[in-house]
Amino acid sequence: MPRRRDYFADIEQTPELGRQALRGGAAAIATTYGSGLLQIAAAVILGRLLTPEDYGLVAIVTVLTSFAPLLIDFGLGDAITQRKKITHGQISALFWISSGIGFAIAVVLALCSPLIVWIYQEPRLEPIVLSCAPTFVLSGLSGQHLALLRRAMQFGVVAKIQILGALAGLVIAIPMAMSGFGYWALVLRPIVSMACVVAGAWLACEWRPGLPLFDNEVRSMVRFGTHVVGYSIVTAASRSVDRIVLGLSYRPQEVGFYHNAILLYENSIYSALTQIHTVGSVALSKLQSNPVELREKYKAALSTLAFFLMPAAVVLSVTARDVVVILLGEKWRETGVLLGIIALRGIFHVIQGSQGWLHLSTGRPDRWKKWGIVTAAVQILAVLGGLPFGPIGVAVGYVAAGWLIAFPSISYAGLPIGVGAASVLRSVGRQLLGALAAAAAGWWLMMFVLVDFSEIVCIVLLAAACIAIYLAIVVGLLGLTEPICVAGRLIRDQLSRM
Repeated sequence: MPRRRDYFADIEQTPELGRQALRGGAAAIATTYGSGLLQIAAAVILGRLLTPEDYGLVAIVTVLTSFAPLLIDFGLGDAITQRKKITHGQISALFWISSGIGFAIAVVLALCSPLIVWIYQEPRLEPIVLSCAPTFVLSGLSGQHLALLRRAMQFGVVAKIQILGALAGLVIAIPMAMSGFGYWALVLRPIVSMACVVAGAWLACEWRPGLPLFDNEVRSMVRFGTHVVGYSIVTAASRSVDRIVLGLSYRPQEVGFYHNAILLYENSIYSALTQIHTVGSVALSKLQSNPVELREKYKAALSTLAFFLMPAAVVLSVTARDVVVILLGEKWRETGVLLGIIALRGIFHVIQGSQGWLHLSTGRPDRWKKWGIVTAAVQILAVLGGLPFGPIGVAVGYVAAGWLIAFPSISYAGLPIGVGAASVLRSVGRQLLGALAAAAAGWWLMMFVLVDFSEIVCIVLLAAACIAIYLAIVVGLLGLTEPICVAGRLIRDQLSRM
């Protein structure tokens, strides 16, 4: 456990920064896939115990309230990790702001429950909405503690808290589903998880809120957070519009199929990008006074991340149908088809997801917020264009939007320090070429060669073929080996610490 003074130490570039960031990235990825395994276990067990309609009902409420955690955080977590100097009174002020927002959202959501029932003409939604409201009160109680842990580069501690929270929710949900409580297992699960995260954050971080200090620095951090939350809310709304319009146009069952596909993608590819965003923005913020070094470290980090996550997205895409059938059962086959399409966005999501590193480390969240509006417009238009064709059309629109905005998002984010699409393409071009070639070959094998093979054989052959093609192109033909060396150094570093 870090000492209290470490939480408030000035942010400075140190010789250990690279190694700390690498270890933090490893902890973040471990968190992602540790949580991902729990989510997959939950999907396997709950998916067999519950129906697509159960998932659809809860998904409608989930997407309508997806903005709330972002508004509660209000970008203040990023503000804390980005600032060179902070004080106890300033963090206390941010804590009371977040807690107040969480309580207000819970009250507004409860008051709006009859309206939600009227819009969707589904009376079962009202008790679901009322039961979800307490999670937002809890969410406001842990943000500053977790941000202070991240500021002190204690990513491993945060990882343990998040994994234990996910496990606690799963332990509660499974017996409820087995006992016939239906969608209530899905409703109670996040409440228990959030309560455990709050308890873990307060136990791990010895800081306690006191009297707030609303000085100029706090007002500056709130302005900083306003831009961050502006981007986050716009982006969350654009990411939720797919399930909102599906819920208005199709049956809850169709929403359930699509929602589970999105959850599986988010718990495998997107959540890794979210965790790495935290590490990247914290580490690069320590270089904000050295733009040349910041630019080079950004490109090196993006190259390594793309090397590993792009082929992971390809493998998920080509094996999704068979994986979902094995894990969840035949009744979820449509989810597997949708996941196969949605996972293709992960190839370019690696690039798009790194824009936040640049916006935050250069102290320009205002530009991030403006770009969020562009992203939202593209996403909404793409989803609405695919809506007449059902969930598959919406999934295709979701992927197309991601491919369209990936490089423009980096060109805009990197403008203040001279990072453009051309320099990013030089960093990830080989990985991108290998991933696209592997995806094309994998889909051809899946659709025309392996159609009569069993699911397990298809998964093994498709994964092996895609990885072999990717490595043959990227490493063998194009000679990119540095990410492998980085991974080797990380493994040796971890082994030396054991």
